[in-house]
Amino acid sequence: MSDNENEKINKVKKIRIKKEKKEDVEVINLKKELKEDNSKKIKEKKKEKKEDSINICEDKEKKKKEDKKIKLNVLDLFCGCGGMSTGLKKAGLNIIAGIDIWNKAIESYESNHDHLAICDDLTKLPPKQFKKDYEVKEDIDIIVGGPPCQGFSIAGKRDKNDPRNSLFMEFYKYLEFFKPKAFIMENVIGILSMKTESGEKVIDIILEKLNKNYNCKINKLYASDFGVPQNRRRTIIIGIRKDLNIIPEEIKPLLTKEERTPVSTILEDEEDVDDKYYLSEKAILGILKKKEKSAKKGNGFGAQFLKLDEPSYTIPARYWKDGYDALVKYSDTKIRRLTILELKRIQSFPDKYIFKGNNKEIIMQIGNAVACKFAYHLGKYIIKTLQK
Repeated sequence: MSDNENEKINKVKKIRIKKEKKEDVEVINLKKELKEDNSKKIKEKKKEKKEDSINICEDKEKKKKEDKKIKLNVLDLFCGCGGMSTGLKKAGLNIIAGIDIWNKAIESYESNHDHLAICDDLTKLPPKQFKKDYEVKEDIDIIVGGPPCQGFSIAGKRDKNDPRNSLFMEFYKYLEFFKPKAFIMENVIGILSMKTESGEKVIDIILEKLNKNYNCKINKLYASDFGVPQNRRRTIIIGIRKDLNIIPEEIKPLLTKEERTPVSTILEDEEDVDDKYYLSEKAILGILKKKEKSAKKGNGFGAQFLKLDEPSYTIPARYWKDGYDALVKYSDTKIRRLTILELKRIQSFPDKYIFKGNNKEIIMQIGNAVACKFAYHLGKYIIKTLQK
C-alpha cells in the first residue's frame, strides 16, 4: 500500500474517532440533561407532595377549629320586636326562640325571623312547660333578656312596688332550669341606684341570686360607643357559668367620643319628610313656656333639640306622645319630630325591618328595643369569651 493511501486511511480513522468522541460527548451531555430533568422532576414531585401534606394538615387543623366552634343556641326572653335577636343572629349566634307578652311586638318579631316567636306571659310559662309545649330539643347555651324596666327607670316615677320589677325572677327561673353557659341581662342604668323600701339595693338582690352559679360582670355602656347613632346608656350584666372557669372581662367601648356616629347621617332629607311630623306654632310656643317653667324648678327632661354632629338623645317608648325627647330644629319656627324610618335607623334596625301595629305601637316597640348594632357587639363579645 502506498504512502498516499495510508495517509488517506489514517485521515479517515481520525475523522471517525473525532466523530465518535463528539457523539460520546453529546450522549454524555444528553444523559446529564436527562438526569438533571429527572432530578428536577423528583424535587418538584417531592415539593408537591410536601405542599399537599401541608394543605391536608391545614385542612385538618381548620376542621378541628371549626368543630371547636360549636353552634351556640340562644333563648331571647322579653324579646320585644327583636332588636337583640337581630344583632345576635348577625354576630353568628343561633336563636332558638323569642318570648314576649305583647302580641304586636311578637307579630313584628315573627315577620323578621324564621325561628319560634312566642306570645306568652313568662309568669305563666315556666321553663319546663316551655320546653315541653314547644318541643325544645336543643341545648340552650345562652339566655338573653331585659326584664321590663319601667319601675327602674330614672326618667320617670320609680315605683318600688311595681310588680314588673319582679319579672327578673322569671329570667332567673329560666337560668336555673336550662343552666346555660352564659347569659346577657340588659336593663336601664337606673337599676344600679334602685332601692327597696327597706333601703336595700335592687342590684345587690339580683347579683346575690346570679352569683350562685355564674361569674358576673356589670357593664355600664353607651350604645353610641358601638356605632349606634344614639347616646343610649344601659346596664349590661354578663354571666358565665362557674364550672367553665371563665371570668368575664369588662366590655370595652369600640369608639371614642369623637368617633361616635352623628345623628345627621341617618336623617331623611328635609323635602322628603311629611308635613304631619312638623310641630304647629301653638306646640312650639308651648315648648318654650314649658322649658322656662322646668328651668325655674330645676327639672330636666324637657324638649330636646338634636345636635346634628352628635348621636341622638335616647329614644324612649313614650316618644309617640309628642316626640319632644328628640326634635329636629331647622329654625325657631320650623321644628319636627323624627319619622318612623329615622327612629328605626337610630336604633340601628335595617330600613326593611317590618313593624306591625299603628304608629303608637310601632314607636313603643322601637323605643323598648335593644339597638341591633349594640346587640351585635354583645354577641361577638360572648362568642369570644366562651371560646377562650
